[in-house]
Order: sequence, then structure tokens, then C-alpha cells
Amino acid sequence: MEQAEIRAYQRQLLLFCLGIHGESTAAEALELMGNAALESGAPREAMLLSTAAVAGLLRELDGDGMVRRCENRDSGRDGRPVATWAATEVGRVERAPAPPSGQQQLAMPMLAPPSGQRTRGGLSMEQLMALLNVEFDCMLEQMDREHQAAQQRARQEFDAFRQRAMRVWGAMEASA
Repeated sequence: MEQAEIRAYQRQLLLFCLGIHGESTAAEALELMGNAALESGAPREAMLLSTAAVAGLLRELDGDGMVRRCENRDSGRDGRPVATWAATEVGRVERAPAPPSGQQQLAMPMLAPPSGQRTRGGLSMEQLMALLNVEFDCMLEQMDREHQAAQQRARQEFDAFRQRAMRVWGAMEASA
């Protein structure tokens, strides 16, 4: 996979995302492109990794007349207005581009070993889940005890306050 092939794919993908989503900031376009690239199984090398890289690509496409700069949008994250971009009629791409070939596509990670297979600690997933459940039950019991103790303290403090208030009111009525 050559750099020119990757750049052409990134350009087409960006134009496709802008055509579907409409006006977007560079950060939004980066997110859209990442999602589209992952869905199509694009290799890591074909994905842009920063908002600055997308902004550079947008400026390049603007110079070619494929995108146009729209009104700025206030960004709470950046604390300043950021540019929005949209595809022009010339730059509109109707279909998602095929990812560049020549590299192995991203493999989906295996989230857990198959049932019955031992983990690094030598325990099966069922045993690990049982330990997790016991730990969770212990944590809930501890939280219940702490909650009951806090309620008891609050009751005692309220009773003490009520007794002091009654003494003050009693002293005020006696002196009146």
C-alpha cells in the first residue's frame, strides 16, 4: 500500500462523510471517518489520527474546489469558534470508498477466552465470574452496614438536637 493510495482513500472517505453528514467541523469529520473506516475494515495505516490531519486535508480539498468553508461554530471544548466544512457538488461522493488493498485488514479483538479455557491466573472464566460475584456481594453488604450506621448516627444527632431545643423552649417559657 503506497502513500498516494492511502491519501486518495482518505480524500474520498472525507468527501463521502461530508456528503452524508453535511456541515462538519474537522473533529466531527475525524470521528465520522474513523467510524466509516472501521466499518469497512480499513487498515490502520489508512486512518487519520488527529483533528489537525483532517483540517489539513480539508484545506487541501478546499484548494481543489471539492469542499467549501461554511460558517464558524462556537466550540465549548476549544473555547473559540471553529470552521465547518461541506462538500461541494463537484466533491460529493455517493458511495463509501473501498479501503486500500495490500495490507491485512483490522482483526476484531477476542474479548474473552472460550468457555473452559484457563486465564493467566489458572482459573476458568466461570471461576473468575464466581469470585467477582462473591466480591460484589461482600461490597454490597459492607455498603448496607455503612448506610445503616449512618442512619443510626443521624437519628441520634436529631434526637439530641430535639432534646436541646425542648430544653431551650422550656427555659424560655419558664422565664416568660
